Amino acid sequence: MSASIQDFLDLKRDIAYAPTMDWESIIHAYPAHKNVIIGVRALRERIEGAIAAIPVPNLSKSCREMPDLSPFAPLLAPSCERVWEDITGAKPAFGMAEALAALTMKGDVPEMEEEDRERLEAIAQNAFSRFLFLLREKNGHLVPTAWNKGDCPFCGEYARIGFDEENRRTLHCLTCGHSWRFPRIKCPSCGNADHTSLGYFEAEGIDGVRVYFCKECRRYIKVVDTKARTAHDAETEDALTLELDEIAKKEDLS
Repeated sequence: MSASIQDFLDLKRDIAYAPTMDWESIIHAYPAHKNVIIGVRALRERIEGAIAAIPVPNLSKSCREMPDLSPFAPLLAPSCERVWEDITGAKPAFGMAEALAALTMKGDVPEMEEEDRERLEAIAQNAFSRFLFLLREKNGHLVPTAWNKGDCPFCGEYARIGFDEENRRTLHCLTCGHSWRFPRIKCPSCGNADHTSLGYFEAEGIDGVRVYFCKECRRYIKVVDTKARTAHDAETEDALTLELDEIAKKEDLS
């Protein structure tokens, strides 16, 4: 993997795939990382093209109800192999399906150079995110119409960003792209609804975005106030507010 791609992954390894991401705004926010961001965008476009031909299956249960995503590894492996070959000019010297399955189960992947390990993780992360996005779109009937938890009703990942409108809050899953309404006075991570142990902070220069945190579980979520300014899509907002994540980490929030 080129150093530029890895630099940006280190900056924000878990920005999810989104077809509507405003890359120009992200470049404007981080001009020193322009080449890095362009490299990340190119990687994602390669993955999107490779996955486009995969038949998206009909599911009998949501991904949230599955123990892990390893059953999809064989389906994604040929596309990931093509992306790997496009980037490196050579076929991977390991079984891609087995490596993808190991990553989803947080197991041991085959031994390889650190650069190859980083490349594999970047390809897998983006491939699964894009595939989950497509799975959710095709299997929307598995998503409940009402949901009052902080983890996504389709894929089970916890929301890291939300939006406040006139009289409601909407959480957004950066993994599969699903959005759902959620109470304002409630921690998405532990369900704590005691306002005395919930708080928030802002950062100078980042208008219309607050970090809401819970003193009980020490988790946080970024919330964009759409009344204060026009909002981008969730994935772009997440990328544009990296400073808030850094502040949260310094405050021992996760």
